[in-house]
Amino acid sequence: MPPWFNNVFRDVTMNNNGLAIILHSGSFDRLYHALSLALTAAAMGRESRCFITYWALEYFRKTDRAEFNLDREGETHKDILEENIRKGHIHKISAFITEAKNMGVRLYACTASMGLLNISRNELTDEIDMSMGITTFLNEAASDQILFI
Repeated sequence: MPPWFNNVFRDVTMNNNGLAIILHSGSFDRLYHALSLALTAAAMGRESRCFITYWALEYFRKTDRAEFNLDREGETHKDILEENIRKGHIHKISAFITEAKNMGVRLYACTASMGLLNISRNELTDEIDMSMGITTFLNEAASDQILFI
């Protein structure tokens, strides 16, 4: 292995900073992986938080809650995904959201996206901890590793 590998591996595994994820996409696969990362970080003892923007907010509505939206690429694999959800090999997004809350992941709704999409706070599920702007979120996540999905 190259000499730098041990340093990179140590930095990734020994990082006690939190993980902050900005969820922009409403595509099932992207939301699924973002929540997987948030849950894994929480299980590793890292603070984990998600800033939910734009189309990802559709999964956090009390009514007409999205469960399986796909982008163009995902549509080509829709049958495989649906079969694996039906068999229980992969979880529904709602189950991941519940598990994230149980593990202490904090979920924040973007106020600008809420305004753009005409979504009020009382239309969002109880799993959302609060709504805030990007400036507040970035201040809160200042020492976190930030991912944009």
